[in-house]
Amino acid sequence: MKVLESQNALLSNYEVYQHILDQRQRNKAQNRRVPANAHQIMTEVMTYLTTKPSPLEKQQETRAYSAAAINRLFEKLREANLPSELTKSELLSILNQRPSSTALLSTAIEDMEERFSDEDQNRIVDIIAEVLGRDEPEEAADEAADEEGGGDEMDADVAPTVENGC
Repeated sequence: MKVLESQNALLSNYEVYQHILDQRQRNKAQNRRVPANAHQIMTEVMTYLTTKPSPLEKQQETRAYSAAAINRLFEKLREANLPSELTKSELLSILNQRPSSTALLSTAIEDMEERFSDEDQNRIVDIIAEVLGRDEPEEAADEAADEEGGGDEMDADVAPTVENGC
């Protein structure tokens, strides 16, 4: 077998997620059995795509990701008049990660500090949150627990180890 075009196109996690859902619906409608190994792979990929920290974790409830939302995100980023264009791979990383802070955004954008000012970085994060939504950061939940007094006590089910600092 000869590969004619290597890496012709890249798929976002949402596109893979949607393809598997569509494939499952087609198989169910046609009453078609899927080979066990294909079923296992599809199940494992869906588990990966729908567990934290994936932005698709609550896709069934929120429907935050859609073809229209992705187009709207790209359009708003284009209209933001950023000093530097985002590459296709950076846009794909933004879609797959849905960064909710500039620290997370820096993992998706190469040389972000040199290419974008702090204001531009915050504008990008705000556009992402506006179009794709935002998960509540775990740190905010942890801080709320600390303020209530629950964070100072050691949990009874946590054994003291080097990893958890006890």
